[in-house]
Amino acid sequence: MLKNRLCYVLLLLCTSVFFICYNGYLSLYVFALSLLFPVLAFFFSLPGMLGARVTLGYEDRDAGAVRGARKGEAVPLRIRVWNATPCISGRIRARLTVENILTGQREEEHFTFTASSHPQVLKHQLSSPTCGQVVCRLDKLWVSDYLGIFSLPLGRRRRQEAAVFFWPSVAGVDLAVQEGNMPDAQGERYSQRKPGDDPTELFALREYREGDRLSRIHWKLSQKMGKPLVKELGLPIADHLFFLLDLNGTGVEADTLLDAFATLSHFLAERETAHRVGYWDTRSNRLRCLEISQPEDLLPVWREILSSQGLAPLPALEGEALPAGVSHCLYLCCMPQPSLLGALRAQYPAARLSVLQAAESWTTARESRSDTLGGEAQLTVLRPGRIAENLNGFLL
Repeated sequence: MLKNRLCYVLLLLCTSVFFICYNGYLSLYVFALSLLFPVLAFFFSLPGMLGARVTLGYEDRDAGAVRGARKGEAVPLRIRVWNATPCISGRIRARLTVENILTGQREEEHFTFTASSHPQVLKHQLSSPTCGQVVCRLDKLWVSDYLGIFSLPLGRRRRQEAAVFFWPSVAGVDLAVQEGNMPDAQGERYSQRKPGDDPTELFALREYREGDRLSRIHWKLSQKMGKPLVKELGLPIADHLFFLLDLNGTGVEADTLLDAFATLSHFLAERETAHRVGYWDTRSNRLRCLEISQPEDLLPVWREILSSQGLAPLPALEGEALPAGVSHCLYLCCMPQPSLLGALRAQYPAARLSVLQAAESWTTARESRSDTLGGEAQLTVLRPGRIAENLNGFLL
């Protein structure tokens, strides 16, 4: 557009010189035409400019689904351009911004196209080398007239946006779970979503179904309600494993930590071994603890973690912010913080403490072992792209 404006200014300068040097009707007509022609072209282009439409959406057109893919895979997006009038618009310029909310990685791409009554579809393959929530925004929409001198913003319409979750990688490793002793009575809890076989805890009451045991019928309430009611018993949860995520490094290091946690958590969930994960949510500015007890819990937990609005080191945690009843605490970090290690030792004096550190160099890991950890915590160094090798044989 700048080129077109410079050309018009040069043309206007030439007609002005012609009008000054050659006094007459012809020079006046040429000068007046050079002044009026862009205005006439703008009004002639206005219907097509006002009718231009641009939308950003998913290829499958399923508005209710949560889009997700493994990192490195591609998710097809489509940019649809058309005109609501029979006219053709001038050139439309748009900026496509792709940002990873977790790591902060950001890329921009610019597009130009025209809109006619026949829709055009431009396909864009969205991918990310690291896990996180990737938000794709289509903004800075401007449509110009046919001469490319004047332009109108399309910003009065809602900004187009699409979000995709890129999940971390789960490595195939050989792991083992150590049966830990419960440190205190607060460690035994009952599931709020799934019944079990513990007769000491009542989960819910429901109507009798064929095949239910007669011993589980609640006779007093059944007589009162006029229909047989069956007791569903509680499911005890001994979630003695606690993962604490401290994403205090680079995007590559944080991605390595999340790959390690995904591998360990997937292993536990497949065996229905309950565990909890704590992470710092910058949206609410507090430590959030989420429970995982079965494979169906994995995706909701990952959606919460990956959309936590960026990498941030954990602040000094107070004792009441940490869950109770932990026999093995796994501290995942890019650089161990002495204050957090002290808080974990004070909160869980009888629990095992394992530090999983993502480091791009062995020098950083050796400094952490000698200066921070001491001899009470077990250190496992995680290298990018070598999660299976680093975690093979790890004892949970």
